[in-house]
Amino acid sequence: MKDNQKKALLRKLKEENCFWSYDISKMDDISDEALIEYVLLYLDIDDINQLFPLFGYKKVKRVWLDRVAPQGEMFRNYNILYAWYYFGAKRPEAYVKSIETRHINKLMAP
Repeated sequence: MKDNQKKALLRKLKEENCFWSYDISKMDDISDEALIEYVLLYLDIDDINQLFPLFGYKKVKRVWLDRVAPQGEMFRNYNILYAWYYFGAKRPEAYVKSIETRHINKLMAP
């Protein structure tokens, strides 16, 4: 069942041309983290809602914190929505800004 759901999400990502820079023939088996990231970035709420029963709240949030939220201005509105709607942030704009700042500080650290 879970494999079928993962394959359906991957198929939808391919149909949406989300892997335009990749060799699609080699995209049959991507990591859970990459699948979660791409669904959060490119698919709709119904698809995102499937991630939580499929992977669990903690894993989805970890991928969001590590791979999606730090992406900055381009996805800021999405991230504010996710922070509020999915992750219960009381001040979602400030929360997302702090994640972005933390990420930049990690990159700049010696």
